[in-house]
Amino acid sequence: MIRPASPVQSPLDEPSPHDDSDDHSSPPTAIPEPERMTTLAETAPEAAAENSSKSRGEGVPSPHLDCRRRALCIPRPARDSIYDILHEHAGRSLFVRPIFWTDLHAKLLGVRFHELPSCDAPSPISVAGSPPSNGHMRPSQTITTLSNAMTEILVPAVMHPILASHAVKSILSTLWPEPFSKPVFLPELHLFFKDRVYRDVVRAQVMWNHPSDEPRSSDGSFQSTSTRPADTAGGLSTPAGHNPANLPMMCYIAKNQLAVMRKHIFRIPPGPGRSLNEPVFRLQQMRSRALTPANADHDVQFVAIFLAMAQHHFYPRPASSWGKHWSSSAESPPQPHFQDIKLRILTHDCETAEFIVYTGHVPAKLLERFHCPSNACRLDDGSLPGVRIEYTRVPIWPILGLRERLGKAFGEEVVGPFDPTVMQSWEVDEGDAEPQDVGKRKREALSEVFNRSFDDDSGTEEDEHVGVGVKRRCLAGSSVSVVA
Repeated sequence: MIRPASPVQSPLDEPSPHDDSDDHSSPPTAIPEPERMTTLAETAPEAAAENSSKSRGEGVPSPHLDCRRRALCIPRPARDSIYDILHEHAGRSLFVRPIFWTDLHAKLLGVRFHELPSCDAPSPISVAGSPPSNGHMRPSQTITTLSNAMTEILVPAVMHPILASHAVKSILSTLWPEPFSKPVFLPELHLFFKDRVYRDVVRAQVMWNHPSDEPRSSDGSFQSTSTRPADTAGGLSTPAGHNPANLPMMCYIAKNQLAVMRKHIFRIPPGPGRSLNEPVFRLQQMRSRALTPANADHDVQFVAIFLAMAQHHFYPRPASSWGKHWSSSAESPPQPHFQDIKLRILTHDCETAEFIVYTGHVPAKLLERFHCPSNACRLDDGSLPGVRIEYTRVPIWPILGLRERLGKAFGEEVVGPFDPTVMQSWEVDEGDAEPQDVGKRKREALSEVFNRSFDDDSGTEEDEHVGVGVKRRCLAGSSVSVVA
C-alpha cells in the first residue's frame, strides 16, 4: 500500500494562526522533496554531458553545443536605429507602404517642417485713375495660356490627375522653358531598405529631372546610376562627386489628389444584393481619417517623396524586374556613397489660390539609416539625422510677376540666374516680336488702305482739273485746221 505524501507548505505561505508549532525553531536542514527533485532534474543534463565528456577524455563540453547556443544569439540593433524603433513600437503598423504612413512616421524619422515668409513680391502696383495695361486690354497668347491653365488647377472639383498635370506643365514650361521642358508624367519611384527594393510604392503627378547639360560639381563627377547598364548594377564605384544630371529635381502633386488617394485606398466589398455595405464603409472611413495629417501643410507623403527621390540619386536600377533584391550580388550589396542632397516639391492650395514650394534637405546619414537599419548613423554632434523641410507660399494672382515670385521660391540653382526685381509683362508674344521673313508681303491695316485710297482719289481729281485748264489755254492760243 502506497502511503500518500504529506503536503509541503510553500515558503511564501503565511503560518496558520492555529498552528501550535514553535516559531523560534531552527530551519530544517534537509531540502524539501519537490525542490530536491527540481534541482536534480536541472542538473541531470549537465551531469550527463560532463560524464560523457570525461568518458571521451575531454575536460570541456561538446563544441557542437556551443555552436548551437551561439547560433541562437541574435545581435541587438543599436539604440535609435530603425530596427530598434520598430522593436519599441511593435504594436503599431510602421513597416507599411508610404501611402499608409501617418504623422507618427514623420515624428519617428525626425522630420522638421519650417514655414518661410511668403514670396509675394514683385507684384504690379495699381494706382487710382491709371488706365489698364495693354495686357488687360489686349492679352497676348502667353497671358491667355497661363490664365486658362491656372484657372483649371484652381477648380474646386477634383480633376483627373493627367489633366492637372498638363496644366501645371503648361504653366512651368511657359514661365521657365529651360529647366521644365521635359516632364515625366505619373512617375512611380522605388524605396530601398537594406538589400531589398520595394517597387513603385511612391507616386507623384509630374517629375522633372536635372538638365543633362548642367555644369558638373567642382569636386568631380561620376556616371549616373540611372544610366548604368544592368550588368553593373550589382557593384558601385567610388565617386569623387555627385552629378545630378537626368536625376530627380522636383515633383508636383496636388493636395486634393492626396486626399482622394487616402479616401479610395481601401476596398469596400458590396453587401447582399450588391447593396452598400454600411458597416464596412464606416470602418474604411475611420481608417482613411486615421491617415489624414493633423496639418495639411505637414503631410508625411512629402517625406516619402523626398526619400524616394534622394535614393534614386544613389541607387542603381534593380538587377531584375521581379526580384526583391536590388543587387544581383549573392553577398551583401555594397553601400552607395551617399551625399547630402536638396530636392523640391510643388503643390497648390485651391482655397487660398497659392502655390506652395517645399524644399527638402535630405542628409546622407538618413540614407545610411535605411541602408543599414541596425545602425543609428548619428551626425557629428551626436544627434539623429532627419529631413528638414522648408516651405513657402507663392500667390498665383496676378500673372504679372508670377515668374519672378516662383523663381525666388525655386532658387537660382533650379531656374538659373535672373533679376527678381524686373517683371516680365507678357504683353507681346515672342513670335510677334521677331522680324518677319523678307519674302512675305506685309499686310496693311484696312483703315490705312481706305484712307490712302481716298487721298489718291482726291489728288487724281485735282490733277485732272489742272490738266484740262492747260489744254484749254493751248487750244485757245493756236489755230486748229481740219484735214479732210
